Amino acid sequence: MLRTHLTGSQPADIRPDRRTKADRRNLERLNLFEGLPREAMEQVLRIATVEHIGRGGFVFRPGDPEDRLYLLHHGRVKTYVFSERGQEKIMHLFYPGDAFGNLLLGSTHGDLPWAQALDDVVVSSMDEAAFKRFMETLPDLCMSLFRYLAVHHASDMRRLERFIHTDAGQRLLLTLLELGDLSGYGGAESFELDARYSHEDLANMIGVVRSTVSETISQLRQAGVLSGQGRGLTVHRRKAEQFVREGSRA
Repeated sequence: MLRTHLTGSQPADIRPDRRTKADRRNLERLNLFEGLPREAMEQVLRIATVEHIGRGGFVFRPGDPEDRLYLLHHGRVKTYVFSERGQEKIMHLFYPGDAFGNLLLGSTHGDLPWAQALDDVVVSSMDEAAFKRFMETLPDLCMSLFRYLAVHHASDMRRLERFIHTDAGQRLLLTLLELGDLSGYGGAESFELDARYSHEDLANMIGVVRSTVSETISQLRQAGVLSGQGRGLTVHRRKAEQFVREGSRA
């Protein structure tokens, strides 16, 4: 049976039939479920839990059950931990179509990080029992999900390797380019970063303090790699990629 938790601006007394239609539309937004027959979609709805979480709310936090897999339909979610000094360290930013959670990692992976909604978000999730039903009911779809997770794991490993061997300026540019790609600017020669990302957010993503990000942005603006005033930040792709390459050879 579908269980739906509503928070934020969603009305709690929404009719069940309308809620189910809305949840079906949310599932259809995922590439994973694109083209799925209606009967199969109904099977997913009977297995998954669909949640609407308002901006600033938590998808999960340390101490919550670790046996869930989450699929993000709408909005953005960040996962983070705190350093020994209490500084927030952003681990990942997730966008619609992404999957996350500790279900496939097992209980030995450690405590959950914090997972917070950066916008009003819609996620569906499955615990271990539901995921086993998912595998039995829709094995081809489950295999597609495993392939997706494998590709993203490999991407995370490449990203970590790059970060180990780069300085703050290179890490910042690599992060800005990645954010641009995730925002749909993969082919753009120049793009403007979403103003919602503060210098503090960027610092938390690359493991430095905010003042280092501010100073690095100023230097990159002077070099013509970045432009814009205040929080307005335009990234010039060729110059950014050249800066990263030249830094790697230094």
